[in-house]
Amino acid sequence: MQHARAQGYAVSASQLERWRRRGLLPQPTRVYRGRHGTASVYPDGTIDLVCALARHSTPGRRSDDLALLAFFDGADVPETALKLAIACAYFNGRVRHENAVAQAAARVPAGWESVLGKEYEAAEAEARTELATGGRVVRQMRSNLRRLPDLAGAPLREVDERLIGVLVGLNMLRLPEDDHEFMADLSAALAFDCTPYDQGVFAVWEYAAISHSSQMGRYKETSSEERFELLLGTSQEELRDLRKEVRTAVDQMWHRATLGLEPEADLSRPWMARHSAAMLMEWMSARQVQPGKVSLADRYFLSLGLLKLRCLAAERSAGGAWQHPVGEGRSGFIARTTGSQHGA
Repeated sequence: MQHARAQGYAVSASQLERWRRRGLLPQPTRVYRGRHGTASVYPDGTIDLVCALARHSTPGRRSDDLALLAFFDGADVPETALKLAIACAYFNGRVRHENAVAQAAARVPAGWESVLGKEYEAAEAEARTELATGGRVVRQMRSNLRRLPDLAGAPLREVDERLIGVLVGLNMLRLPEDDHEFMADLSAALAFDCTPYDQGVFAVWEYAAISHSSQMGRYKETSSEERFELLLGTSQEELRDLRKEVRTAVDQMWHRATLGLEPEADLSRPWMARHSAAMLMEWMSARQVQPGKVSLADRYFLSLGLLKLRCLAAERSAGGAWQHPVGEGRSGFIARTTGSQHGA
């Protein structure tokens, strides 16, 4: 308590005891000191842990969130509490996503699976689930696709069908590089030719990099049980190394997404800490099938670079059949798609 107070954190004995009961603080070791009796000795790093817990503690905050916030703040959280927090952050989100994908897959008419194949149906279910969320990536991809001459004034349904095609390709086990129509739409949706003017384009690039990085690795399906066993067998030293990789990757993403204005992501928000924990869990499994030794941050950087090269290669291969997006600027785009002569 004295050390925490010296750092500016008012921590009470009852608060320390609550954290200890919740598994967020290690139990002290009783050390015999001869005629001076016994003393309680805590593991190295406990003072930093107490300060981190105090920094992120708010009334009603869940133990799992507090453990993750302290962990990504650099503290050594007790192993059991940390692994439970990582597992909850990852598997809760995964179960919700899998349920949404299963509902989308259940809407496929009987008999179609045998025509298109299970891989395609699974990828389309993922794509339709992502489209239904209507997030920033989906909105920006729609806008990018409308730069294609044949989609400029097309109804939303037609644009979304083309967008689903792009999302399906990114969710398949391997990118369908030989499909020139798909690659032209993919190139337009990713808008590599644009100078980013807001965070939307960066969000699209990050999404594409993460999706394509899975296509770069050796495919291996793992169950939830296998991933949980992998987490249980991971040492605290390995978890610290994984934390460093995730932190670097998240910071790089944030730096690009804020157009270089912020060098580091703020992981003091519970949803960001949960997102980072899920990323750590995914990378813990995915790194086993990645070619060569590559960090998480390098993996995303290489993935985006390869996507750009593959789009350029497909464009060269297609020749005159390639449909180029129109780059006339905001005013021209509005005039062409709405018939207005007064671009805003």
